[in-house]
Amino acid sequence: MNRKIFKVFLSLLLSISLIIGNSVSFADTTDENPADPYFNFTDYDDTDEDDYYFYYDDNENNNENQENQDNQDNQDNPEEQEESEEEKPIDMTNVTLASYNVTSYLYPQYYYRAKTSYSTDTVEIPINADFDLDYVYGENFSCKSSNSKIKVNAYVSDNKLHIYQTYKKKPNTGKTTLTIKIYGKEFTVKMTTKKLGISDQSYLLVKGKSKKLKVTGYNGKIVWKSSNPKIATVSKKGVVKGKKIGNVIITAKVGDSYLGCAVSVTTKKIRNVAKRATYMGTHWTYSQEKRNLSGYYDCSALVWKAYNEKAGINFGYTGWPATADYEAFWCRDHKRMVKGGITYKKIEKMTINPGDLLFKSSSMKKKYADIYHVEMFTGYFCHYVYSDGQACFSPTWAARDTNYMFEDGSLLGRPMKY
Repeated sequence: MNRKIFKVFLSLLLSISLIIGNSVSFADTTDENPADPYFNFTDYDDTDEDDYYFYYDDNENNNENQENQDNQDNQDNPEEQEESEEEKPIDMTNVTLASYNVTSYLYPQYYYRAKTSYSTDTVEIPINADFDLDYVYGENFSCKSSNSKIKVNAYVSDNKLHIYQTYKKKPNTGKTTLTIKIYGKEFTVKMTTKKLGISDQSYLLVKGKSKKLKVTGYNGKIVWKSSNPKIATVSKKGVVKGKKIGNVIITAKVGDSYLGCAVSVTTKKIRNVAKRATYMGTHWTYSQEKRNLSGYYDCSALVWKAYNEKAGINFGYTGWPATADYEAFWCRDHKRMVKGGITYKKIEKMTINPGDLLFKSSSMKKKYADIYHVEMFTGYFCHYVYSDGQACFSPTWAARDTNYMFEDGSLLGRPMKY
């Protein structure tokens, strides 16, 4: 169709539409059969192959008339329009807090011996109000602490006041008074911050004996749990009883967080061997030249002295300490080697036991050919517990830190039977 003729035809259609009081709308669609088309034609211009359809729209005039009527109503009632646009003031007269005296806890995030790092919790105080208070901020909310050493942030969400401590290096314990303003109303909250802890993170428990674990800094409900009750059980009061040789994690749930202790159930002799070896490794002086003397040790002398003193095992040497390779030979000849050696997977499953001996070799293909080091495994240490109750723990060694590394499959000796 000629473009000029098309434009004339289009103008004619629009004029007819205005005369009969209806309107025509213009839409782009790919439907071959549009619903209820009033007009349907196609422009076959070489430069534009899109299909265009005209639809009958009976609502357009009605919407326009309604909009005109609304504008007229607003002009007739300007005061009512202005009032609806203004925010109504929040009436805080009867609003109260569920508590004005709270305790905030610092949870051990990671700890080993004297080094401990803590994380803060968030205190939640329900707000008693017969209307919703949510995301209150800016000029409508403020929170100030009377103690400069305990700085806090706070916010309102879902009709609750949330408070937590902020810090640069580490959080602080102590007391503070918080002055909180919500929509102009002032609230005073006294907050005490305490550190949480557990009496032991690692413990050697003799089979048949009991040990009471204690949570410090917490007065609320504590839920105790054993990772394997067949090995060790724990009572509601935190009393752990050794049932079977093995290793478990005992957790204490305090609020929404956890504390944990790694417990190794063993025999009295092996417990004494491991404790003696740990004492030498942390109190005596390392010296290969003076390894035979009291107060000194090297890796194999430590193993020999601990087993000789506390279990009567001398690895075939009665007058002086054996060397690492001969201690390995003794374990092999007495069928005291653990099949498959030591692996990280076994540590993860906690199947390596206190008193076990790790032997390091220069060649993993000929493990007995060049044994250059021995280290005694003494148990497990629970660093912290995740929010889902899973514990983070590491192996402990007589003369090494928990991050001591080894190669999977290294020789593992178990000098004593259980």
